[in-house]
Amino acid sequence: MKTNIVPILFLAMLVPSQTWSQSMGNISTAGSSRPWLLSKGAAARESKRFTLQSWLENKDRSALMDMWLTINTPSPYEFIVGGTLYNYTLKTEANKIPGADIKHQSSSGEISAYAKFVGITGEYSNNIEEHFNDVTGIFNLRVFGNAVQSSHLTFHYGLRTRTADDKSNRLDQQFPAVTLQIYLMKYFGIQGNYRSYLPVTDQVFGETQGDELTAGAFIEFGSFRLFGDWYQERQNSKLNSIETKTDRTGSKAGLKLFF
Repeated sequence: MKTNIVPILFLAMLVPSQTWSQSMGNISTAGSSRPWLLSKGAAARESKRFTLQSWLENKDRSALMDMWLTINTPSPYEFIVGGTLYNYTLKTEANKIPGADIKHQSSSGEISAYAKFVGITGEYSNNIEEHFNDVTGIFNLRVFGNAVQSSHLTFHYGLRTRTADDKSNRLDQQFPAVTLQIYLMKYFGIQGNYRSYLPVTDQVFGETQGDELTAGAFIEFGSFRLFGDWYQERQNSKLNSIETKTDRTGSKAGLKLFF
């Protein structure tokens, strides 16, 4: 009889101890997000508490984020250097009487600098065969697109000074212009530019105005761009009842380097 009582007492003591440990474990698990010893108000204040340790950790995290943005954000500054070779046919007409068509070649160079969406451009053209040179300054305002090496729409306003080699004549013409460039693929695209030279009065040419249109395609190899364009420049002058029309139509090709 005595041997049967001992196991029963042992089981009676074991069951309450297991139940107590399980209940304490449930309390500990339920209060892991908010210690059961803290009230709701104290827990809320603890979660919003400012500490020097948390401030230093956030400062280091912000510094790493700023460094990452600096490395991966494109530079807002762009620089472009380029050269162009022209092959065109010169057609002249005086009082609707056409003259002979003459083929010519010329060359030009340009340099541009952009800061975000505004930029300036300088151009120089040396036309040895027609005995004049052009110096052009342009202000650029990009209204669509985040870079020159991207699809973009840009408006321009500039001044072109055409000077004869013997310094006998100088023609200053202001012009508004627009450029549209579209990337059809990652390294290939099309472009077009139109300039309208405003009317001026000159002693040699008289009342003079004109326009210029280029359209073509380009292909890029990293920082290098090869391009080819169809080109036309028209000029209309009237002096002493004599109206003279000049038309230069042909092609131009060149290379641009982007920094």
